[in-house]
Amino acid sequence: MLKKGTIIFLVILLGSLAVLAYYLKQKREAYIASPYRTIPMDAGMILEAVNLPDLLEELASDNNIISEMELIAPLKSFRDGVISLDSIVHTRDLRGFFGSMPVLISFHQMGRDRVELFYSLALPPEIKERHIREQLGANSKLSYGVKEYQGYRVFEVETRDVESVSFYLAYVKGVLIISKSRILIEAGIRQSEQAYDIKSRPGFKEVLSAAGKNDNKLIFIFDNFEKITALVAGDGKSPLSSSIGRLASCAETDLYLKSNNLTLSGYIEASDSSSILSSFLDYTPGSFDSYSVIPSNVAMFESLTGISDWPATRKDIEGVTRYLADIVRSQMEGEITKMYFDINGEDHTYNKLTVFKLKGQNATEKAFAEELENYYSRLGSEQNDYTIEYKPDDESSYTIYKLPGSRLPEALAGSFVSDYSGSYATFFDGYLVLGESHGSISKFIYDNILKRTLANDLAYREFESTLPSRSAYYFYAVPSKIMDVMPEIVNDNIVKGLDKYINSLKKVQAVGLQLSPSNDMIYTTLSLLIEPEIKEEASAQWESLLDTVLYSKPLFFTNHYTGRNEIFVQDLNNNAYLINSAGRVLWKLRLNEKMVGDAVMIDYYRNSKYQILFATENNLHILDRNGNYVERYPVKLRAPATNGLAVFDYENNKDYRLFICGNDRLVYLYDKSGNTVKGWDQFKTNGEVKSEIEFFRVSGKDYLVLNDSENMYILDRRGNERVRVKEPVSRAPHSAVRLTDESIPRLIFSARDGSIKLVSFNGDVESFTLGEFTEDHIFDLFDVDADGKGEYIFIDKGKIYVFDNNRSKMFVESTGSTNIYGPYGLVFGSNDKKIGFVDAGNGQIYILDSRGKTLKGFPLPGSTPFSVGKFTGNSFNLITGGRDSFVYNYELKR
Repeated sequence: MLKKGTIIFLVILLGSLAVLAYYLKQKREAYIASPYRTIPMDAGMILEAVNLPDLLEELASDNNIISEMELIAPLKSFRDGVISLDSIVHTRDLRGFFGSMPVLISFHQMGRDRVELFYSLALPPEIKERHIREQLGANSKLSYGVKEYQGYRVFEVETRDVESVSFYLAYVKGVLIISKSRILIEAGIRQSEQAYDIKSRPGFKEVLSAAGKNDNKLIFIFDNFEKITALVAGDGKSPLSSSIGRLASCAETDLYLKSNNLTLSGYIEASDSSSILSSFLDYTPGSFDSYSVIPSNVAMFESLTGISDWPATRKDIEGVTRYLADIVRSQMEGEITKMYFDINGEDHTYNKLTVFKLKGQNATEKAFAEELENYYSRLGSEQNDYTIEYKPDDESSYTIYKLPGSRLPEALAGSFVSDYSGSYATFFDGYLVLGESHGSISKFIYDNILKRTLANDLAYREFESTLPSRSAYYFYAVPSKIMDVMPEIVNDNIVKGLDKYINSLKKVQAVGLQLSPSNDMIYTTLSLLIEPEIKEEASAQWESLLDTVLYSKPLFFTNHYTGRNEIFVQDLNNNAYLINSAGRVLWKLRLNEKMVGDAVMIDYYRNSKYQILFATENNLHILDRNGNYVERYPVKLRAPATNGLAVFDYENNKDYRLFICGNDRLVYLYDKSGNTVKGWDQFKTNGEVKSEIEFFRVSGKDYLVLNDSENMYILDRRGNERVRVKEPVSRAPHSAVRLTDESIPRLIFSARDGSIKLVSFNGDVESFTLGEFTEDHIFDLFDVDADGKGEYIFIDKGKIYVFDNNRSKMFVESTGSTNIYGPYGLVFGSNDKKIGFVDAGNGQIYILDSRGKTLKGFPLPGSTPFSVGKFTGNSFNLITGGRDSFVYNYELKR
């Protein structure tokens, strides 16, 4: 770790070198000396900065990865030092100097408890030791002494600041070496006299020759790097550190740093057959297909692809487990993935699954089941003793097999899965799935039913784009989700340290490592993705994937077979879906147009079997529960619709009337069969009607209310004007029309200027104003406090205003976003009413009580219109859509 003292002496040293740049010409000769010749041979890692100013600029800029170090005390000095170094190196005199030659920073274990850094910089031929000595002497902030070591002068430099820092430097054959450790300086001097250098290490030259010439790079010497990782792990006995030295000889990775992503890519030299990674040289890189079935809430997985020869079953694995392994092995397609889930309240042993990709599922499962049946029948067991039927809903069922032992994963994949067991198995979508708990396998199936997999996870797909498309080995982890298994990797002190900074760890969205054989070496990519804001996971009961973002307001639709409600929606691609109460998509139907207005449920045949009725711009549609059209439908409209469909059942006898307005300004009335109704006088408005027609019954009389941009029309059931409004009223585009709760009800709505209009059924108009609102405001009347009298609700310019029936302001709320719509009046009981709205700008849904207080658990993720209803029992469910193409089902706990 880079210490604060290291930064201080580097800042001062670089400042003193400013005058040296004066001696350099604008175009310098290539340096002759190699900085590698002085690196002590025990270096575990070397950072080569090909252009120090550019690297520092990347580190000191507005970078989410580096900025996060501000919040982590042990790393804060590194962040501070980077900014200080950047301010000096970017001076006019020094930028060209440091931009023309590489700077090496090597990492060395010193003693039992620390790592020291060694800096090596090849100077141009015209810079000599005397120039360095002159600059040290001219700097009033420094004092120094000189000692000889093997014919070289070693400068011991001390700062005169309040916090005194000592460091050493020497000029060795054209190379400037610097360190806080005199031992390292002396080791560097000795190394410069040797006939060999760090490049002579096995594999070093090979990986360096494959490196990008103009990229910053990291070089690892694994047997030395093991000592450094042992310090990180604490006691040097963790699995992480104890195997590092045996991985390979050397590795080189080019370093790419973006605002929220760090990527290292390069080569590992592992030709020595005794190294752990040498076996990967025989692998064939393959595509990673298991992401299509791995649930998106996975915390960690490891995957092998391109496997042609699976290990033979160990001799100590016998009986039916061996027979089952023989059945499966012949059908394995060369890809295996083991995964871990962070499931609250579960022992992490039960949160592990192994999946094997199969060539053919049906025949394999049949032979697998027969072998189990033969085994258990010999024991006198019935089939239901070793099979579990998992039924996520009333219409689907999956078989989970209980195995006689737990070693089938190891029998199939050997040591790769030695830490995974499998007492239960299932076959799903071309994969064999093994786990220690049938509950974890059930959850795997359910997530796949809902298509809640990595293949459909936007965050994972963004991360995946930073990695190659093919590999032989793939490791992936969300660090904050693997804390339960960290004690198996590092010691308790490290785990406690990670817990201390868990909020920073949560911002690390993903870490991934891929290995692929290439050019007799192993091509390696390591990627880290960070998000500056912690995103809390949705607490939905289920999430169901659509092809794209939800478009329509969800409709609760009753399954007449089970009595349970299902959900009908349409997405932006015009696909209509029916989703059952478990979140499974029952069917999908592509429509030619988007819906206008909302869908409604009707009983077309009057037999208590329900259908879905809705309109698009040019057609009326009625679909049954299976997604089939009833006869004659879809029905072509007489004119393209300008507003949503309004459906009324005047006498509650299922003789439905369908109102919709055309762009010819005529009001059309259809019966449920799609015929225009005889006796309806096709009323014509002065302008186009954009809002839905409303129906009210007052004092035994029926009123149909509609408006264009300038006028309100009140008609009877035959299309005649029943009430002539005595003065022009211009209803706001986003205002609802309601009935007042007065003894003689009146129509109430808002006008374009934000004033409230009250229209009597004799045509009289009354107005009052509650505030100044724009023409784009939203208005509704709803009894928020359940006192029997409606409250006035406005949404305008990102704020929600609620006034009581006495016209006094009850509360004003704001979310900071201007993209807010609603309100939704929600009735949970006669004395329990709330209002909801959607903050589409921030992707959140709110429900407020009569005091403006947000309900517990809110806001919830969601950015589309929502509906509240019940699936079963007494609990309410809120259905909405997110920005990620999922439909969310939240259970409302009140």
